[in-house]
Amino acid sequence: MPAHIFVLDETNYKICTTRGIVGLPKGNTPKTQHELLSRMAIIKDKDHVLFYVTEAKELRGVWKAVGEPFYEETTVWEDDTYPIRFRIDCTEYNFANSLRLNDIYDLRNSGKLWAWSLRRNNNATNAAFSIPNSEYDILFQEYLKINPFEINKAVIMKPYNVVEPNLYGQLAMQSGGKKPYEASLVSLLFRALVNGEFKDIFGNYTDYISYVPTNLGTEMDVLLFFTNPKLIHQIMSYEIIEVKADRFDSKALRQLIGYESWFIHNKVHGDMNMVRVSAVAKRYDMDVINYVKNRKIFEGKEIKLFTYDVSDNGKLMLNNVNSEKEQ
Repeated sequence: MPAHIFVLDETNYKICTTRGIVGLPKGNTPKTQHELLSRMAIIKDKDHVLFYVTEAKELRGVWKAVGEPFYEETTVWEDDTYPIRFRIDCTEYNFANSLRLNDIYDLRNSGKLWAWSLRRNNNATNAAFSIPNSEYDILFQEYLKINPFEINKAVIMKPYNVVEPNLYGQLAMQSGGKKPYEASLVSLLFRALVNGEFKDIFGNYTDYISYVPTNLGTEMDVLLFFTNPKLIHQIMSYEIIEVKADRFDSKALRQLIGYESWFIHNKVHGDMNMVRVSAVAKRYDMDVINYVKNRKIFEGKEIKLFTYDVSDNGKLMLNNVNSEKEQ
């Protein structure tokens, strides 16, 4: 279960925690709109939510998501509409002392955190990002260190009205029947992942995050985590998924292999068995298919390739290209 961090100012933080509602802005272009929608697609009921308040440079928590994300333009905040929304509620952990940014950076510099990212690789401000449960546990421990005496449960003073989930209907309306944006496909994939789907394809994943920062100047689309069933805090392996809305060519393949190499050398101490890679696209160039086939034969390393279809009700379906080509 990932945790989700929203970056905002003091005024909007107070509104969010008083009304029990969180929102992201409306995109200036359809492409940007889909990217913002995909940020919410990863959130599900009871996920942990934290707020980074920019003026104070501190992280405050902990809240939990309620229900599913939705799109609504009713006025809540004064400076913008923030129509891509979900409701939150308090947890039993209402920490009086917040985590300071320099302490979080100390954790990141020591290697304990690596998904934390206030800025994207293009240096744009990250309005929202997710971290895996393992990193949330580290932050939670830090909260406990500086809040040793008393934890009082807070209350949402003016709870926001319940709104029927409609985020995926908004995706369909935005696409207008045209070729989907890459972010749209990421949203549909996370719609499936939050519901526990595709475990017959990817295995028994236990956590997932999107737009994972690397030092390659790009972000991994999706990262799955697999924990030890007997030691739930021990991560046994990962799966990197690269998503393309249409064509997966040799450039995309090099990018995926680059992610694999970077992750093996920087995150799992060279243990190749801990990292798997997959791709989801509408079609694959033949040189990509041939490379993947030869890599499995000569190097014993598999790259799973999937094509996709979307049903009329927005359900994502994946088809294994590797199996089709082997028949």
